[in-house]
Amino acid sequence: MVSHPHLAAERTALYRLYDGAGVLLYVGITHDPESRWTAHAATKAWWPRVAHKEVEWHGDRLIAEAAEVAAIHAELPLHNVDDSPIAPQPRTLASDEFTSSAFKASWPEIVRRIAAREIVWLVDRTRARNRQAAVVPVDLGELIQEVGGPDQAVAILKAHLAAEG
Repeated sequence: MVSHPHLAAERTALYRLYDGAGVLLYVGITHDPESRWTAHAATKAWWPRVAHKEVEWHGDRLIAEAAEVAAIHAELPLHNVDDSPIAPQPRTLASDEFTSSAFKASWPEIVRRIAAREIVWLVDRTRARNRQAAVVPVDLGELIQEVGGPDQAVAILKAHLAAEG
């Protein structure tokens, strides 16, 4: 399945990023290498090690995605996570946790859980899957607002728990 259907027919670059010693750091695909590299530079701790880039163009995204997976499996870049047989995999999510992409796809399930008075967690895309936000039933959200917002609600609950402890 193509990861970005709106780009499926676009000519797509497969790129490899190497350090100064020729060690393969990362393999990726994009329709706009310069923009993608700017994004990597802003978010990837390993980016300053990049000394050399190689780009090969493919006729469409599906072909590039297949070439990317094959390159990751065969060449074992240090910093790829998805499709890498050597990378530590993200922790397994609890049943009440969702990544942003799964959150969108699972919206009916999330609404059902909230209606059943469950809390649902939105987690980041890192390997640690850190919790970033909670989706709560409406009445709980309204109570949080009524006491002055999340910080005030946390302070009240901590004081209450300390008094009970």
